[in-house]
Amino acid sequence: MDANGIMARVWSAEGRDNPYPYYRILNEGGPVHELTARKFLVVGYAEADYVLRSPLFPVQTLDSPDRGKLRPDGSSVNLFLDSLIHAGPEDHRRAHHALAQPFTPRRLAAMRLTVARNVEALLDRFEDLARQRGVVDFMDEFAYRLPISVISEVVGVPRADQDWLLVQFKYLADADKPEDLPRAAKSAREVEEYFTSLIAESRRKPLDDLIGELLHVQDDTGSKLTDRELLANIVFLFVAGFETTAYSIASGLSILLERPDDRVAVPATMEAATLFVDEVLRYDPPAHLANRRRVAQETTVGGFLLPEDAEVMVLLAAANRDPARYEDPHTFNPARGSAPSLTFSAGPHYCLGTGLARIESQEAFQRILMRFPGIKLAGKPVRAHRFPIRGFEELPVAVR
Repeated sequence: MDANGIMARVWSAEGRDNPYPYYRILNEGGPVHELTARKFLVVGYAEADYVLRSPLFPVQTLDSPDRGKLRPDGSSVNLFLDSLIHAGPEDHRRAHHALAQPFTPRRLAAMRLTVARNVEALLDRFEDLARQRGVVDFMDEFAYRLPISVISEVVGVPRADQDWLLVQFKYLADADKPEDLPRAAKSAREVEEYFTSLIAESRRKPLDDLIGELLHVQDDTGSKLTDRELLANIVFLFVAGFETTAYSIASGLSILLERPDDRVAVPATMEAATLFVDEVLRYDPPAHLANRRRVAQETTVGGFLLPEDAEVMVLLAAANRDPARYEDPHTFNPARGSAPSLTFSAGPHYCLGTGLARIESQEAFQRILMRFPGIKLAGKPVRAHRFPIRGFEELPVAVR
């Protein structure tokens, strides 16, 4: 079976449920695969890291005449036209500089208290629900709620609005079928109206939050984010952090439930929690594909000559299990202490929220196990079949 056939299997229902046997086959076939004469798949760690970091492989963006133009159908794509995900190199550099300010190591360290407070509040609620129901869906009642509550506090979203926002972002994230698109478009318009109003209020009465900071932050050239860039990137921070962090936390818990030794070690020390979280992110990351790259000029990678303007797909989850990089890569081993995975990409498009996502998972696992040492699976987990995003749709648990 060639790489195209293998990727067809990955996209199938069986592959979406467990793509890793197919990634093993791809890794055994070499670090780079030619899908067509102008499309290549990168699965080797070293080659993926090079493509993600090199200026020879810029992210595919919307053509400049289309950027900033709203689609008449009200598509949810409108929300992100001016965000980092579609920005060309210069706009990306300027926006990234502005958005990176709240995620410095010093500010992340201070944010840990915010995360811990939100975790404890959610666990109080979770305990009440478990007392009433017996079985609680970990996805709905914790995994989704933690990243929304944390980023809301960072951005300046009132607590009273968070449940509504969670519903809207789930509509946006789940819009992978034609019948879901009208509802997603409606949510996109409502989210845009909400944040437009929130930004306007912050402009009238600035607060000590991310919106207030971004309204005043300037890059080295003295230019600010435009209103559209500010709106698009605030929404992007929510969407990018909410779903992937939720899936990482749920994936980590599902692994913990099967590993008695880690259930003891993780709550005991922050070092153990950190090692465990990093291995979860390597072993079963939430996002399996990086943003598509194009080849800026003819070059060679992994023994293949890539022509100018060819398309390159980087399969992050396969690179994370490259045997050339990791010993026994298909075994979960928090003690491996290897180099960082590519889960959060690398280079200019390295995820801004990496540090915060790791802190959320660390605090979640430690505090869940301290509060509920007897937590156990209480039903069959349901996978969300939405490749290239991988996670659970339902994860029923009991705590008593």
